[in-house]
Amino acid sequence: MNRITPGTKAWVEEVSGQPIIEVEPLLGGLSSSVHRCLGQDRTYVVVRHITDQQWLEREPGLIHSEATTLELLSGSAVPAPKLLGSDPAGGRLLMSYLDGEVRSDIAHIGAHSDTIADMAVSIAAVELPSNHDLKQWASWVPVDAEPPSWGDHALWTEAIEVFETRRPLAEPAGLLHRDLHPLNLLWDNDTIVGVVDWVNACIGHRYAELGHCRWNLTVLGAKTAADAFLGRYLQSGPGYDPYDPWWDIVPVLSFINWPPDTAAWTALGRRDITPAKVTSITETFLRSALEAL
Repeated sequence: MNRITPGTKAWVEEVSGQPIIEVEPLLGGLSSSVHRCLGQDRTYVVVRHITDQQWLEREPGLIHSEATTLELLSGSAVPAPKLLGSDPAGGRLLMSYLDGEVRSDIAHIGAHSDTIADMAVSIAAVELPSNHDLKQWASWVPVDAEPPSWGDHALWTEAIEVFETRRPLAEPAGLLHRDLHPLNLLWDNDTIVGVVDWVNACIGHRYAELGHCRWNLTVLGAKTAADAFLGRYLQSGPGYDPYDPWWDIVPVLSFINWPPDTAAWTALGRRDITPAKVTSITETFLRSALEAL
């Protein structure tokens, strides 16, 4: 959605306490509109408005979860926006604006896999109060998943069986961004100056963060970076059990009911990432995970 709704604009003005004189759409998720708003005092704020009403009805705690997480991150080593206001019932959240650049080019990702891994470690290390009310991680794999019509039937059948019959060892839970990948990172040259889009944040096994990021890095064309990212995390992280490739299978199976959507990558100029290419890369990634078990 390129235009901010009148209701959301009025809400931003009410929360910020000043008129909004300029609005610019930002790259957001498939189910949210995200806008940068310039106030009369010449400072920017960012508003998220969840436009997928079915998603909001299924998970009414989305905005509350993001607001809670941003408050937990305040003062931590993770550069996240500052919470300015939230409207859980209306699916809206207002936050500070972080000035940085999204980088999706292979050269940059390949050169900074260690930096991304270190950020994942920092997220997992955030101290959580005993009374936090963040939701627990649960996979997005559909119940009674079946191989997709657009893929390698035998490969996906094997992956589903492994997912359903194998479970990694338990370990102490930590904070998860849940959607950590280059499109949610803001850079200033070699430094990550912002981690955004915390709407899916939750508590769970630290390695749940890794498979999702590794798949995204691989789709962007940086398979070596995905492996280096994992190696760095395991080297500098808290040192739990060896990484189980099951965590690479889980995020892939989450997309089993729909062909890969490439809109976000295309919007960043990566027109080379087509649905057919994503399908091919994903199946290669999945095959590698199964072979590594």
